[in-house]
Amino acid sequence: MLIRPATRLLLCCGAWGLAALPASAQEHAGNAMNPGIASAVVERDPVGMGLAHVPRTPTGFLIPTPARSKEPRRTAGGWLYSAQVDFGALGTSGDDGNAKFKEYKDLSNGAYLDSFAMSLEKAGSAGYLEVLGGGIARTDQFLTVRTGKYNAWRLRGSFNETPHVFTTTYRSLWTGLGSDTLLLSGLTPGGGASAAAAQTAIQTTLANTATTELGLTRQKGILRLDLTLPANWKFYTSYTRERREGSRPFGLVFGGGGGGGNVEAPESIDMTTNDVVTGLTFARGLTNLNVQATASFFTGGIDTLTIQNPLFVTLNTITGVPASSFTQARYAMPPDNRYYNVRAELARSQPALAASRFTGLVSIARFQQNDDLLPWTAEPLTAGVINGVSAANRWNTTDALTRKTSGAEIDTTLVDLGWSLRPANALDVRAKVRYYDTNNSTEFFACNPLTGQWGRLINDGTGGAFATPNLTAGNNPAGTLATGYNGTGCDLARTIALGLVPAAGNVNIRNMPFEHRQLTARVAADYRWNRHHSLELAYERDAFHRAYRERDETWEHRIKATYVNRGFDYGTLRLAYEYGNRRGSEYVADPYEPFLSGSFGPLPSAPTSNVANWLHNIEQFRKFDLADRNQHTANARLNVALLPSVDAAVGLLARDAAFPSSLYGRADHQRQVSPNVDVTWQISNDASASAFASFQRSRMYQVGLQPNGCVLGNSYYFFSDGSIQTNATGIAPAAPAGTTLVATQLVLPSNWLSLCGNAAADSPLYPTSRAWNVTQRDRNNAAGLTYHNGFGRATLDLVYTRIRSRTAIDYGYNAAALAIPTAQAALAGSGWSDLVFDQHLADVDLLLRLTSRAGLHLIYRYERGRIQDWHYDGVAENPAPANNAVYLDNGPQHYKVHVGGVLFRLDL
Repeated sequence: MLIRPATRLLLCCGAWGLAALPASAQEHAGNAMNPGIASAVVERDPVGMGLAHVPRTPTGFLIPTPARSKEPRRTAGGWLYSAQVDFGALGTSGDDGNAKFKEYKDLSNGAYLDSFAMSLEKAGSAGYLEVLGGGIARTDQFLTVRTGKYNAWRLRGSFNETPHVFTTTYRSLWTGLGSDTLLLSGLTPGGGASAAAAQTAIQTTLANTATTELGLTRQKGILRLDLTLPANWKFYTSYTRERREGSRPFGLVFGGGGGGGNVEAPESIDMTTNDVVTGLTFARGLTNLNVQATASFFTGGIDTLTIQNPLFVTLNTITGVPASSFTQARYAMPPDNRYYNVRAELARSQPALAASRFTGLVSIARFQQNDDLLPWTAEPLTAGVINGVSAANRWNTTDALTRKTSGAEIDTTLVDLGWSLRPANALDVRAKVRYYDTNNSTEFFACNPLTGQWGRLINDGTGGAFATPNLTAGNNPAGTLATGYNGTGCDLARTIALGLVPAAGNVNIRNMPFEHRQLTARVAADYRWNRHHSLELAYERDAFHRAYRERDETWEHRIKATYVNRGFDYGTLRLAYEYGNRRGSEYVADPYEPFLSGSFGPLPSAPTSNVANWLHNIEQFRKFDLADRNQHTANARLNVALLPSVDAAVGLLARDAAFPSSLYGRADHQRQVSPNVDVTWQISNDASASAFASFQRSRMYQVGLQPNGCVLGNSYYFFSDGSIQTNATGIAPAAPAGTTLVATQLVLPSNWLSLCGNAAADSPLYPTSRAWNVTQRDRNNAAGLTYHNGFGRATLDLVYTRIRSRTAIDYGYNAAALAIPTAQAALAGSGWSDLVFDQHLADVDLLLRLTSRAGLHLIYRYERGRIQDWHYDGVAENPAPANNAVYLDNGPQHYKVHVGGVLFRLDL
């Protein structure tokens, strides 16, 4: 059987029981052993398609020789039936417990029901029943049942299960994985006496802790009913239920800022999604109509995940509370939410109007979730003080929130209109307009009505970010207190009316309700000047209007040309080129002031005021999705009949994206080149072979800048090695050895916005000497071979695939400017070690036909993987290298696995 390249990656060892089934019976079937491709017990039909010795499709591709069909059996009642079952046993050896090997499949040792199928139909009544399944009682099982009456009604049900193993090298500090409460096993919640003592205890515990598996299982069931109604109407409805259970690693952080404690904890997964779809379709003559309503409901079995804390954490903001009192952390899990959608689609043909066809779609949807919100912390914070205000029992209640439920809601509207026509026999014209709108009405303010404090506790109270008046003399009236905002009752307008300069400009005070509108217009014309040559030209304009983003508007123009030549005796050629040009309105580096504490009052102006946190980005930085971009894409494909029985296809994709205005961010050129080749040989009616190779090379370049400082009244001195010195005396310091003073800047109330807001050689906050760059180069290769041969009463299938990916990351920086010691710079070097993924997969499939209705199937799979990832270097040997830093997952490992199996096939 010919195995196409796109299917080879599915690794179809043993998938030989489905070929004789109709495609409709395979819609929801599949696992690693049965991905939907088959080499059946039935023999190859020596007549083939009956057209030629080596038949081809109208586009020139070889057609595999079909299988010989078996005549179904007949019952006394007139039912035609056929059935088959494949069963046996599997055995594995090697690293069969490896996470990458087990990631999405269950090939464990033991009895194995590979697949089974049954088909019943009765010509007189037009009734039918089809059943298909496989992998039963394993975590990758599947089952499909279809019944109905042709042209009257159809009922289809399916169930499939898919495992997802994340790691098998996780060392858990907790019991209760997968539940709503994770309890420490043998460790003191809160870390005990000190951070050092907690680190020692964790190291001792991990030395005696075996590795375990973290993963989840997805179970999905679908039930669908289709009814044919009078007057060309049809009705359909379906119900889908998907459930995911298990656990996966995620980051648990304590403290504020970058965290005062970090550990990988196991997130518990218990999620269910229920979808209901109902619709009506109408088709008669020149008109087609579809009206559909959808409702989706997501529910989480775990509302709040509580995890006991093994760390003695470093606190931020709150005082008067010992670190050891924070014995647990809580996480609000994904909230219950709802989605509703109503859509109508209409298509109408007008043959008299230049063979026109009009299409239209209108869709309206709403996303909602209104879960109960959690208090900022579960701890009472007895004796705790936050910015001079008692915190005792004033943050561990929902009364400390400005609203008790989330009240999140997003509405979307989609309108899509199309028109195609043929004004001349050789010319097709198509036009399309698409409008999409999102409206986000979600609103939440970070303020505690019990204390009047603007800001929030983070990480369950171990850290905080609060907006207070600036106490530096000269910014606010004498006598202004840190509690100056607390008397406004969390009223934003009253707080702004105070006119007090805030102490920091970057504290989040409300959510950012991102939303956008998109308008896309496209027109295309396809001209065929003879039967062999055609040329298509297309123009598209894509315009975005975004709320609360750096650019209010962006627009992109795309021009595409496609040429097709079918005139070669030996094949076809397709060439395509596309140019895209994206531009936009004025770029505002910081559009988020309305949502931050900087909106509370005037800018600071007093000497010694630190104004760095009013500037959240450099003016020259451009975000990837908003940046100006020029993009060229070329695509070529040549299909060649090298011999009557040999096909070859050669393709090339090349893309270059340039960001002309991005001095920082994604800069320079992003390039990708992807050649591929595919060869197929139809050796005979019973034998075929194919091979493919695909290559991809890509490069991405980014530039960033590490900020320095910006304090009013300070002088900044810049030296020739990029280093910077700061003082408030105005007297230039001595130049470091081997350097000279190249520039001086004095930060004043009159110049700090422009002086510190732009990257420049002499910018106090963003000096270009502190810039760094990263170049990422990716190389991805895939190659494979397949061979099929039927000889006598045996059939042999061989499949081999090799996948290799390598990512090299290089960086550049000025160590002197960044004040990195020479020894550390030498250790850091100029790049990480390469990330490597190398996988070999080989399948051998030997079928022995014992009788016309029985076969013996011998299968063998070899799978080997090599993974190199510097993120996990040293974790296994030293999982707790410092206080409050614990790494519990050793990461992906090399593996080599052999799988063998014996299966019996019976056709009943």
